[in-house]
Amino acid sequence: MNFHLPKKIEYVLDTLISNGHKAYIVGGCVRDLLCGKEPHDYDITTSATPNETQSLFKKTIATGIKHGTITVIIDGEQIEVTTFRTESSYNDNRHPESVSFVRDVSEDLARRDFTVNAMCYNNCEGVIDLFGGQSDIKNKTLKAVGDAKTRFCEDALRILRLFRFASTLEFKIEKNTFDAAIECAPLLKNISAERIFTELTKTACGNNISVISPLLDTNALLDFSLESTDLTVLQKLQNKEDLRVFALLYLTSTNLQNTLNALKCSNTFKDYCTKLSHLIKNGIKADKTGIKKALCTTNYDIVCDYFEYLKSILKLDTTGHKSLLKEIINSNEPYKISHLDITGNDIMSLGFNGKQVGEKLEFLLNEVIKNPALNTREKLLNLICN
Repeated sequence: MNFHLPKKIEYVLDTLISNGHKAYIVGGCVRDLLCGKEPHDYDITTSATPNETQSLFKKTIATGIKHGTITVIIDGEQIEVTTFRTESSYNDNRHPESVSFVRDVSEDLARRDFTVNAMCYNNCEGVIDLFGGQSDIKNKTLKAVGDAKTRFCEDALRILRLFRFASTLEFKIEKNTFDAAIECAPLLKNISAERIFTELTKTACGNNISVISPLLDTNALLDFSLESTDLTVLQKLQNKEDLRVFALLYLTSTNLQNTLNALKCSNTFKDYCTKLSHLIKNGIKADKTGIKKALCTTNYDIVCDYFEYLKSILKLDTTGHKSLLKEIINSNEPYKISHLDITGNDIMSLGFNGKQVGEKLEFLLNEVIKNPALNTREKLLNLICN
């Protein structure tokens, strides 16, 4: 079996191999190729030490030299190359106390999380699969490499990765691996909020998102106010990241704001969630005035996501809403102060100042939202003066 690899990846592999080293693409990229998918990126593993790797390429960055990783720069593209390694005991259920460089790829593959991620490949040797990863891909099964409980105790983030892969790959989880993940779920308290949010985001964008429900049943994520609920409805949502993640958090959270803060979400995402949840709780009046007021307080994307939530999660007919929204946008009907054919300076020229200017603009916007034909400078000035 031969795969067509990107030229820059082949160049790095060939350079290492021609200089007497072992070198392979490894992990998720091999899995994706075997699944018939184009990998998002490629990782390379090699018997060459970090110093040996650096000596073979003109431009490199010592991004993780302590752990054996050198970033090779080829025509501006960054390619990570990591030395075969084994790891010592883990002192925090996340990071090994130390790593040791080795010359045998089998030792490197043995430390990885799941069989489908524990394969490597080059064009000379083909796929090296020591733990049955190809068979598990064929059977659409996720199974830990070696003892599952040991793998999860080493790095508790693997628990979330397990459910993420089950969602995105739509694979079932082998029983011993599943049981060990549930047993070790309390160890997630040692994982950073940022890492947890990243994995939840990726899980939410998979087609089998409800697979995470048993993990939520353990209350392992209760510190983030997340509880279990029926998540099968989420699979009907458009595969839009912000909406998918919002829906997961909104449906499972006992307090959305607490969850967003605990997960250390960005202010942009917090604002999106706050505005969308407000629309869901309060609704939008199903006429042009109601929709334009919603557009004014949020934005077009959030209103569209609100309609998608109503349709897919609440199973409501939003055909009429979407038709009105389309008319508003296509006709360029005004719904923001910036859309008014008048400015604050125009109002100040009439003798108003301070708060009065803002109040007059809000008044004019409300009138124009109800009647777009009023949005001319002359008519707006008349509205203020009369």
